[in-house]
Order: sequence, then C-alpha cells, then structure tokens
Amino acid sequence: MPNELPDKDITPHDIVTTLKGISKEILDATKELAVLDEASVKARVAQKVGYARSFLSVEGPMDLRRYTADLETRISLLESELADQKYRACQQALRALRDRLEVGRSIGALVRMEWGAS
Repeated sequence: MPNELPDKDITPHDIVTTLKGISKEILDATKELAVLDEASVKARVAQKVGYARSFLSVEGPMDLRRYTADLETRISLLESELADQKYRACQQALRALRDRLEVGRSIGALVRMEWGAS
C-alpha cells in the first residue's frame, strides 16, 4: 500500500508525509465515489426504462411479458449491478483509507509522547 509508515524508527516527518498522502487518497476516492454514484444511477435508470419498454412491447400474459423483458434487458441489468458494485467497492476503499488515517494519527500521538519523554 502506498504511504505506509516505514519499518525503521518513525520520525515526525514520516508521519506527516504519510498522513498527507492518505489525505490526498481520501480526496481522490471521494471524487471517484461521486463519479461512480452518478454512473450507478444512470445505469439503473437506463435498465428500468429498457425493461419498461420491453415489457410494454410484448403482448400476452403477465409472466410472458415479464420474462421477455428480463431476457431483453439482461445486459443493462448486469451493467447496472456492476455499476452498483463499483460504487460499493469505492465506499469500502474510502472507509479503509479513513481507518488508515486514524491509525496514523494514533501513531503520531504516540511518537510525540515518546519524543517528549526523551
């Protein structure tokens, strides 16, 4: 992982550099999350519209219309589900980055305390 703290004795400079890097990653991930959210919404709407059009274009019993619409929109359904999955994965990555930031802050406090004691 980028911006990990080194294995050697950690200096305040190492901590600051690491925390700045993680903060930038959080900012980038937040921007990516907004893009993925929009793509997810657009894919979901496209799938629903396609399903409705397909459903309304078929005549016959409800089951026939529904299954026909399912078959005709299977690609857009997959695209919608994948867009949702990418959004969720980005959310998880953002949570992990925030956790890393908290760990870095804790390490920073311990290093400051250690330096103050010596």
